[in-house]
Formats: sequence, structure tokens, C-alpha cells
Amino acid sequence: MLRKTARLFNVKFIHFSVLASIYAASPVHAGHLQKILPQSQVKKIYRHYDRETAERFDAWNQLLKSSHDKSDIEKLELVNNFFNQMKWAEDKQLWESKDYWATPIESLIKNAGDCEDFSIAKYFTLLELGIPVENLKVSYVKLIEDNQAHMVLAYYAEENSDPLILDNIHKEIRRGSERNDLDPMFHFNSQGVWKKGESEKLLDSATEIKQWAEMMKRINLEQNT
Repeated sequence: MLRKTARLFNVKFIHFSVLASIYAASPVHAGHLQKILPQSQVKKIYRHYDRETAERFDAWNQLLKSSHDKSDIEKLELVNNFFNQMKWAEDKQLWESKDYWATPIESLIKNAGDCEDFSIAKYFTLLELGIPVENLKVSYVKLIEDNQAHMVLAYYAEENSDPLILDNIHKEIRRGSERNDLDPMFHFNSQGVWKKGESEKLLDSATEIKQWAEMMKRINLEQNT
């Protein structure tokens, strides 16, 4: 679950983890899940989890292998639809934690997550498919009607363009200008953090997104165990 809206959206003190640079600094190997699903993890999943879980990972791998040559829009649709099949669940239920950001592997093992888990899984999968990091931003928004914090993934065809929004609540991809129910607060990706309305101004100070830093450490462990 996301923290209280007032605390989450105080972006003045929120900066992006340099740990995420492993995705920005090296080329993406599309179609093989080499970064987020190494062979050691494949063997572990088949050894320790049930057939349904293994089939879910097979489907993920197949999506990557068959989608590399598709257009960006087709990739967005496929990835959005794939992860939106997961169940929504609170962090307390899944992880016995108030605010846990799962890796894509963890989310697929559980076959569940909350809004940040959906967005993060889509983000890393689209990177793996070859979508440039500068075209993707994880976006903290406020659900206007409920005054609740939420997270979505935004795709920008060009810098400062009207983004396409990938969301686990409203499952159809729509342009940001059509999502009058959302009030964007700040955005981030592997290159930095942007404040609302300042898409060209990066905040690149000390690491303050604790959940992201912890998640990146677990991704590193998944790749090396």
C-alpha cells in the first residue's frame, strides 16, 4: 500500500536511487529476460513452485520472445494486458509490510500486487523489450475523486508529449489528457525524478526512495543466485 498522500507527494525530499543505473547504463537484451529472469531463477522456479506458477513464467518468457519486433504501441498493449491479469492485493496481505515494492519475479510468483507492483513489472518488462528508458516514467498520481495515492506507468512517444497511461484500475490504455481522474504528482525512471510540471528538471540528489533501493538490491540478488 502507498503511504499517506501528503507524505508521498512531498517530492521536495524525494530523489531517485543510483542503483537503478544498471538498467540505464547497459543495452537491453530484448526477448530473453537476461536482466530480470536469469536461468538460475528459471530453474529455481521450476524446482520450488507449482505448475501454475511455472506456466505463468513460461507465458512471460513467450511474450518477450514473440514481441521484440512489434511496434511500441503493440508492446504496451501486450505488457499491460499480461500484468493486469494479476490480482490486486495489499502489501500487508502479501508481504506483511506497510509498503513493499516487489520485483517482477516476486509479483509473478505471488500472481498479485498493488499499484506500484503492477507499474514496476510493466516498466522492467518494457525495458527488456527494448523500449528506451527515456520513454517510460513511473508516475505517482492522486485519484482525484477519492483523494488517494496511486501509481501508473506513463509512456512518452516524444519528450513532453501527451503520455499513454498503463493502469491496473482502468485497464484500457488511454492518453494522460483523457485521464481527468488523475492528478500527477511526480515521475521517475532509471534516469532520475521529475517534479510535476517540470519534465526537463531532474532531481538527482541523495537517495530517498527507500523502497526502490531495496527492490533493486533484490533484483541484483535474483540475478546472482
